[in-house]
Amino acid sequence: MRGELRAWGLNPERDDLGLITSEMVTNAIVHGGGSVDVTLRLAGDTLRLEVTDHGTPGPDVGRRDLGPAAPGGWGLQLVAALSDDWGARRDDGGTRVWAERRVRGRGGAHGPPRRT
Repeated sequence: MRGELRAWGLNPERDDLGLITSEMVTNAIVHGGGSVDVTLRLAGDTLRLEVTDHGTPGPDVGRRDLGPAAPGGWGLQLVAALSDDWGARRDDGGTRVWAERRVRGRGGAHGPPRRT
């Protein structure tokens, strides 16, 4: 992912996007199952990150109200705070969680989606 961000001129975004990716992949491993795919796509000034697990769908993914002493559940709160928009979809093939972030100073479509 860092190589793609650098190639697209988005190196300054790497720390926040790295944290978003880490939280989404961790959730896919802990709460999902099967293999995990990561897709990064840049279209215009919007960067979209998708993480898909191929396990059996579990409980709904969503926003929760957490108190300061909550032992977990902060990952998607971080995703929400660092993204302009995010969401999740479950189906028989697993769970896809996505996050979008506007990246300033970019325009036009930039290449095909990248999978890692």
